[in-house]
Amino acid sequence: MKIRAGERITWRGAAYNVIAVQALAVTLRDDNGDEMEVDTDELSRTAEHQTSALGGWRPAPDTDEYEGDEELRLWCEALDRLEVAARSHGTLSGAVSREAERLTGELGKPVSARTVWRKMRVLHEQGPGGLITRGGPPTRRRNSSIDARVIEALNAVLASRARASTVTKGAVMDQVAVRVRRQHGTDVKMPSRATFYRLLSTEERGRHSFGSAKTRESLSLSPDEVFGRRSILRPGEHVQIDSTVLDVMVRIDASQVARPELTIMVDVATRSILSAVLRPVGTKSMDLVVVLARALVPYGRRPEGARETRRLISTAWAGATLTGQEKYERLRLEQPFIFPETITTDNGRAYLSTHFRAVCQRLGISLNTSAPYTPTDKAHVERTFGSVASLFLQYAKGYVGRSVEYRGRDAGTRSDELLTIAQMQELLEDWIAVHWQTRAHDGLRDPLEPTLILSPNEMCRAYRQIAPELHIPLNRDDFIALLPTVQRRINRYGVTIDHRVYDSKRLSDYRQRQSPVRSKQGKWSIRVDPYNLHVVWLDDGGEFVPLRWANDVHETPMLGEVWRQARFQRRAHGAPHAEDTAPLVAAMRDFAATGNRTKRSNAAVRAKVVAADPMNLLKVEPAPDELSEFDDVDEAAEDSAWPSSGGFELTSDEMDGVRSRLEDK
Repeated sequence: MKIRAGERITWRGAAYNVIAVQALAVTLRDDNGDEMEVDTDELSRTAEHQTSALGGWRPAPDTDEYEGDEELRLWCEALDRLEVAARSHGTLSGAVSREAERLTGELGKPVSARTVWRKMRVLHEQGPGGLITRGGPPTRRRNSSIDARVIEALNAVLASRARASTVTKGAVMDQVAVRVRRQHGTDVKMPSRATFYRLLSTEERGRHSFGSAKTRESLSLSPDEVFGRRSILRPGEHVQIDSTVLDVMVRIDASQVARPELTIMVDVATRSILSAVLRPVGTKSMDLVVVLARALVPYGRRPEGARETRRLISTAWAGATLTGQEKYERLRLEQPFIFPETITTDNGRAYLSTHFRAVCQRLGISLNTSAPYTPTDKAHVERTFGSVASLFLQYAKGYVGRSVEYRGRDAGTRSDELLTIAQMQELLEDWIAVHWQTRAHDGLRDPLEPTLILSPNEMCRAYRQIAPELHIPLNRDDFIALLPTVQRRINRYGVTIDHRVYDSKRLSDYRQRQSPVRSKQGKWSIRVDPYNLHVVWLDDGGEFVPLRWANDVHETPMLGEVWRQARFQRRAHGAPHAEDTAPLVAAMRDFAATGNRTKRSNAAVRAKVVAADPMNLLKVEPAPDELSEFDDVDEAAEDSAWPSSGGFELTSDEMDGVRSRLEDK
């Protein structure tokens, strides 16, 4: 038999309460209050569980002790009868159903058999005080003329509107009247409107039924019981991860503007943000692996290209001086490394994916899934999202507020000054290192000296003195192995990824070669960090060959300003319209295809043109029989332009023919 603390057992003919269970001994207490320790193995073999369904709970106390609480008295009497029935018959199925019907009539509200069973368990665990409604003071019997069925219908309607749109109090009153009429007929008297409004103010009890729908839904998801607290012994013991859409607009690419999705990991013990990654669309399982990789590899141990990318992007706010960049680098390097032993996630598809779970299992990380619609299971990361919005996002260009109600007309959601998603990513990571990790956090307040508040970095250093970190950060190859893979062919000039060319001297043995893996159709696996512009890695059987960005124009002086000006002009004036230049391009292509027209060598055509000239003094109409020789002449030649050679080439034969005709006349 397995012994648990809080149980009531029978051992050697006497009843005992189990006070504590240890590895070798169990502490027991009898009905007289005497305690004793018994060997765990001995007790497991010879002890028996208490046969009473109520665990040997004593009979109900005198009613005078609870004279002011009628409901508690009725519950104590009902459970006392169940105790007697359990001792007499050994079964409570029928007795519980009968007591549920009796309590329904005595209390004036429905009581189910399930509620009776729950009250029995609460009485055994918490005593008579636990019989009161959870999370509130003891309920008193109402001294009101309002029918209890109206109150029951009102609470049912208010509970059903937790996720519905906000309506007026009059609409709720109409819904309650319809519900009462359907369930109980027309015999139930409805209170007046003024009385109903007073009753509504009492029963609403902070549900926010007539305010913000979002707030009402959040309150409905909070448990009615006292919030549980979990003691954290060391950093990384409990880490929470979640994703949300940010309340700021960024530029995804040259034409698309949208709100990115942020995924962060928060350590509960130190309130440190271990990793934060922005994605332009819904977070996928591979994005979660990238988040995990950035948490397991500190900034100083990340592979080549990470610092170059940060410096390239952060020049806009860090300044061009080396001193400013060094300050940011120093604070980034001071961020503590914390290995997440247990990660709590929600029920999102990406978090439940086989890919993400397999990676965590391989790294020795345990996963906990929060209950559906229970944000309190990961309250720390939920609250961190609010802090990121209030301390960082509301200062950014394109901030849209937490809802449409808080969005102004001049939000600048289409402004040319919006940050790109790459800029927002590096800016967010710098903000975490510079502000969040060094700022005093109210959740890290000293319990003995409340005026002492530590920052996440300070709290982590204090933990390290007592509970040193046993895990070693991942190295370069481990980080690269967690990155997403793309398939590319290796050309003479290198590899093209996102319109960027990457090359290396080590590609000499790979250029224009087929991959040995047939399933890849000749393509090679390339590991890509979404936020490392400078380097990608060729995966050749576990060896990662670095390939650098072949175009060094980003290092040319003032070229960054040139491209920034070019982007500004493109957004201001737009791209050239192809329909404006299409006819001109077509005309040029047609001329290029046909070339210059050749000179016609038909002498008859030239003669006809000369004869048709009105200024020709030697003009003579041709005889009818002579027209036959011009029948095959192209009529279009009559309207042709002046010959390109200029002038007339009058041959001697033609002139002799004209003179002979004149002499005959």
